[in-house]
Amino acid sequence: MSGYAIVIGSEELEKVQAASMIAAVAVVSDYELDVFVTMNALTAFEKEVVENRDFKTEGGVGELMLDPDTETQVPLFTEQLEQAKMLGELGIYACTMAMDLQGNTLDDYIDLFDDELGVSGFLGLAEDKEVIFI
Repeated sequence: MSGYAIVIGSEELEKVQAASMIAAVAVVSDYELDVFVTMNALTAFEKEVVENRDFKTEGGVGELMLDPDTETQVPLFTEQLEQAKMLGELGIYACTMAMDLQGNTLDDYIDLFDDELGVSGFLGLAEDKEVIFI
């Protein structure tokens, strides 16, 4: 194994946040990492959603992460992934099929994606990695 590949398939903030925390820790631990954002998860990366902090939450933890009055403030997944990219080997890819279905291009998303890929392209990147599906 030469690193990890994370597939994010849910737009729920808690799941996207968990994936970003795993990614950040893996990268600072010197693991090579690729992240594939697919299906509804792409919604969480849309510019308008991030700017308005209009995320879908699953429950209390997600709601607390968005509450500015919460005592413990957690960096949003966008910040964690930006920092991780600066610190190590991290590639982030948007799913071409999901983008096509939604009529979106990379310009519709925050500037975190290295490129867009189909499933076969991502499988090529993940060939010798441990895959984590979130």
